[in-house]
Amino acid sequence: MTERDDLAPEDAFALVGDETRARIIRVLNEERDGKGAPPVLSFSELYDRFDEVGSSQFNYHLQKLVGHFVERTEDGYRVRPEGMALYRTLRGGTFRRLESTAPIDVGLNCYCCGAAVTATYEDGVLTVQCPDCDHLYLTSTRIPSRSVDDEEALLSRLDQFDRHKLLAFNRGVCPTCAHAIESRFVPAAEAPFPHTEERDLYLHRSCERCGNVDYVSVGKSLLEHPAVVSFLREHGTDPRERFQWEFEFAMTDRFTTVRSRDPWTVAIELTRDGETLELIVDEEGSVRERTRSTG
Repeated sequence: MTERDDLAPEDAFALVGDETRARIIRVLNEERDGKGAPPVLSFSELYDRFDEVGSSQFNYHLQKLVGHFVERTEDGYRVRPEGMALYRTLRGGTFRRLESTAPIDVGLNCYCCGAAVTATYEDGVLTVQCPDCDHLYLTSTRIPSRSVDDEEALLSRLDQFDRHKLLAFNRGVCPTCAHAIESRFVPAAEAPFPHTEERDLYLHRSCERCGNVDYVSVGKSLLEHPAVVSFLREHGTDPRERFQWEFEFAMTDRFTTVRSRDPWTVAIELTRDGETLELIVDEEGSVRERTRSTG
């Protein structure tokens, strides 16, 4: 088996800057066809796909990939996990210019000013925001979508994708590289996007390995918490079947109280049908106490 070599990120991208090398990775991935383990192709089987390239030139480019994106075995060559990740990124359209939509009415009046909240999908980024007061409800990382004809389906997919990332962050894992993340509370004024008086603070999560960052309200960070899900279900609402922005406690800090700042202790209350659920969150965003009361 090929011994893996470590590369600086810029060197790794430079390796696949050549058209022949990028095509080798594509061919090895497409031979797998998304099923089972990556197949091994002999040199001749692989080279047969490159009739227009000289044998020595092809071998030069192939060997440049070996140890980084391609693995050499006794029987031939197969794509490495790094090569599969690169192929998925390229095939998914991450580096292409994508479709955009006109503003989409999400069926919600802004919790801050009452205006109709809209969603826009611009070059792969979904933003749900009030056009009048700029209160931000959701913004995604760049997510390629091949079809924006069905606006409801687009919103549903990207909402669920955002929840997937949220769940990983909540469990202390970076959704990009699986490294451990660090969490801390920061005042809303320190967040790198517009905020309104309905935002007091954010839970900031960051990954030192890949640089991934997340700013989330206390309420949104708890939207998938078992105690919250159970409480809402008991009162007739399944949060997993509705958009995130339909829950005011997740989109504003009206139900959040800062108990202390050194260390941080934050309380949030949800009330339904005369019953209240209170959660106490520590400085790392973890629930330390929970109580339910009536009246």
